[in-house]
Amino acid sequence: MRYRILMLTAVMALGISCTKNFQETDTLPEGRQDLEAKMVGESDGEIIPGTILVKLDEGAASGEEMERVTQEILRNTGAHSIRPSISIKARNMEAFRKHGLHRWFTLEFDESTANEDMALKAAAIKEVRSIQYNRMLEPSWNDEAYALEEVPLTRSDAATNDGLPFNDEYLSYQWNLINDGSIHPEAVAGADLGVKDAWRLCAGDPSITVAVFDLGINDIHEDLRDALWENEDEIRGNGIDDDKNGFIDDCNGFNFFRCETLDDGTVKQAHIIDCSKGSGHGTHVAGIIGATNNNGKGVSSIAGGSGNEDGVRLMSCQIFYGEDGAKGTDDEAALGFIYAADNGACIAQCSWGHTSEILRHDQEYIDNAPLEYDALQYFLDPSNSNHESLEGNIAVFAAGNQGNPYSIYPGSLKDIISVTALDCRYLPGGYSNYGPGCKIAAPGGEWLGVKDDYRTMILSTGKGTAHAGTPGITNFNNQYVFMYGTSMACPHVAGVLALGIAYAKKLGKKFTREEMTSMLLTSVNDIDSRLEGTKTFYESTTSYVDLPLETYKGKMGTGAVDAWKFLMAIEGTPSVMVKAGEMASVDLEPYCNPQGTYTLSMDDASKKSLGISEDPVIRNGRLEITCTAIGAGKITLEGSVGKDPEMEDGIGGMNYSREISIVSRPFVSSNGGWF
Repeated sequence: MRYRILMLTAVMALGISCTKNFQETDTLPEGRQDLEAKMVGESDGEIIPGTILVKLDEGAASGEEMERVTQEILRNTGAHSIRPSISIKARNMEAFRKHGLHRWFTLEFDESTANEDMALKAAAIKEVRSIQYNRMLEPSWNDEAYALEEVPLTRSDAATNDGLPFNDEYLSYQWNLINDGSIHPEAVAGADLGVKDAWRLCAGDPSITVAVFDLGINDIHEDLRDALWENEDEIRGNGIDDDKNGFIDDCNGFNFFRCETLDDGTVKQAHIIDCSKGSGHGTHVAGIIGATNNNGKGVSSIAGGSGNEDGVRLMSCQIFYGEDGAKGTDDEAALGFIYAADNGACIAQCSWGHTSEILRHDQEYIDNAPLEYDALQYFLDPSNSNHESLEGNIAVFAAGNQGNPYSIYPGSLKDIISVTALDCRYLPGGYSNYGPGCKIAAPGGEWLGVKDDYRTMILSTGKGTAHAGTPGITNFNNQYVFMYGTSMACPHVAGVLALGIAYAKKLGKKFTREEMTSMLLTSVNDIDSRLEGTKTFYESTTSYVDLPLETYKGKMGTGAVDAWKFLMAIEGTPSVMVKAGEMASVDLEPYCNPQGTYTLSMDDASKKSLGISEDPVIRNGRLEITCTAIGAGKITLEGSVGKDPEMEDGIGGMNYSREISIVSRPFVSSNGGWF
């Protein structure tokens, strides 16, 4: 079910939310004043009983003073124990301390004691700076997956893989990657990721690790087992922290759900990474990013390589545990961010958040951050960079599926990429959050009301019917499933980022996180020009609502992410938008001297992708080009300067060239595609 929350006009005008607008503190009892002043995060939502998180002042968090303060906390609160919330020794202790992670402690007490009562007692201790309830994380998805075997795979064009770049069996049904308009009568050709042309330049790189914070990834899936990140120094199943990173048996990642801290500070999994419970959401997300391409099996992915073991690697950071509603907690997510940073991930893919904690002042979180945000800052810190082509790491979150006019936390914060969702018509998903906090849009899919036909959702890898690690099983049902949501849109952006980092490495370039995200947010296609009238959103098989599209205008982020444009930005090549099927006249002045004399050339792949049948020409300083197909490519302008025109081999001639990217789409905004 989808819920819409109406916000006060005054709040919307200010662009902020009510953070802690309680009654004035001078009307509260003294203990309550202390608690309200020190509480961070939110008290709404599901809270773990018998535990709260406390952050000590800097001076109280080390040496003998820490011993004194922790003993005072135990004595004055009656708690059973107090321990560091992050027990392991981080790889980068300087950054660990910089972000205050050494100051966080977990207070454990009898579950019959109300969390608020314990928090009141802790708040009375002056050395306690902040108090946080240990909340359960909220996944940004419903638990519905539709098996490929149950969906009639019929297409009006009797789809085949003819002309597609990879031989993966179901690529022709992945409209999110390559949309030719035939998946549904209302589908719009070109309403996709623009990745087909990007693959000509780069398809991934195994030096890039994406940490997938979700349900576990199916480690025996035919399309994923070769894409998993491997901790080569860890011996599977021996119960020992072989590589001394603080985590026991972390071979392809770690299951943080209810993990156990041992006396020596190492962390033991309560459950092995397990994809078998729940919808298989983590496996589906992972497949969108990095399922192995061109292996003749299943689906293609954004950054899964070209079939030469050159795809990105997927690290399973499990924080949910399946169909009984078992959710991870704030401290488990925090530990996951430390793990991902310390073990080589440069992208964190996170399809979850907190719906009760939505729009906030960013500065409030900098000054009084909850534990998981401090840990997220550790992951993002430039000193923890995990790839040669990127200074800092990047976190991508789903905007949320509540249909609300703002992104959920923490994706709403300024240093996090929050992703909204589009359907196969380049229209906002009816479930998608939008507005403040949202940064960029990507394919998320949607059911368009056709009985038993879910092809307008996103097809990717599924959990199958086997438990992770089951030996000898290579063939089972539900290996490929359809799902939809902003949690599907989110890995599209994570995958495009991975592709961009791979291309930067190929070119020998390096960018800061801010530079990389700026290029991403400006490498988009216009969607606002399509937001007129209404669309029907099917909330269920028996319920639907007509949504005014004007509501979403300017609120889905900068636009729809385009992989080709992103690679062009990384390359430094400007992109020009043209409308497919029409002659475009492009002013050359922004790119070169429009009055110069040039020869034009295009490679065969660019001509084919753009449907060029007549050679482009330059007239009166403008490039005239007609693209009959939806695609992308490059055109090269070559000139010469300084040559004596009266001598065939005269001295002084210097040749030069300028490349321009041409992007042909079925619709182009009046300003040329800029957001």
